[in-house]
Amino acid sequence: MTKKALGRGLEALIPKKAVDEKKGAAQQIPLSKIKPNPFQPRKTFHPEDLQELTQSIKEKGVLQPIMVRKRGDIWEIIAGERRYRASQKLGLLTVPAIEVQASDVEALELALIENLQRADLSPLEEAEGYQRLQEEFNMTQEQIALKVGKDRATVANALRLLRLTPEVKALVASGKLTAGHAKVLAALTNPLEQHKWADKIVREGFSVREVEKWLQDQKGPTKKTKNSSKGKDPNILKLEESLRHWLGTKVSVRTSGRQRGSVSFDYYSLDDLDRILNLFRKAGYR
Repeated sequence: MTKKALGRGLEALIPKKAVDEKKGAAQQIPLSKIKPNPFQPRKTFHPEDLQELTQSIKEKGVLQPIMVRKRGDIWEIIAGERRYRASQKLGLLTVPAIEVQASDVEALELALIENLQRADLSPLEEAEGYQRLQEEFNMTQEQIALKVGKDRATVANALRLLRLTPEVKALVASGKLTAGHAKVLAALTNPLEQHKWADKIVREGFSVREVEKWLQDQKGPTKKTKNSSKGKDPNILKLEESLRHWLGTKVSVRTSGRQRGSVSFDYYSLDDLDRILNLFRKAGYR
């Protein structure tokens, strides 16, 4: 299912017939009249990858037109910034491009989805892309998964990376920590523990399995937790799951008597708390 969804691009947002109506014919546009997409989710363009693309374009030309929209006297890139950068590096004067009629909302959503579907974003760039779809378009994890052709668990696991501290995120961005390590560390709610284990992984080369085993040993037996959940009303469990999907974090609903109780949710940084509060604000709560 996932592979079939890759590369659907604009058709993931708009039906094919509407895409054809919005697309213009490919044309050569001066590079001086093109500017990058301000909604670009990719923060890092690796020199070695760009060099490979540059060499390919030098030998074969730009095989796939970039996608742009007209903004006054210039064209703004919707998809294809790497091709644009490589063409600049080669000193080309023009690049083949297809103009698309797209609103700000469509351009933002398309830029995110186009990059997410490529599966070549860094783990954090992917997580931030999902977060923007969640916050700026009020999408649920299920809706995001459907848009990008991935399962909900993949989206949920990616979003957990945003719980990492800035220092640990920097290690992930630099490639010193793998996505697997990052997902394990994201389960640690204590920033000091995140730092400690991130340092150990970098210094001593701990594998993902070794860190997972340590975490499991720290948790100890989980029978009590499992037994306590058995006594919960199925409706309460369903509500917790629904809230968990919406907020992208752990949610607990506790009852006290017939009509009283409490609802609590976990957050793992001030940024994470702000993200959750924004979801409430966008749903109409002040």
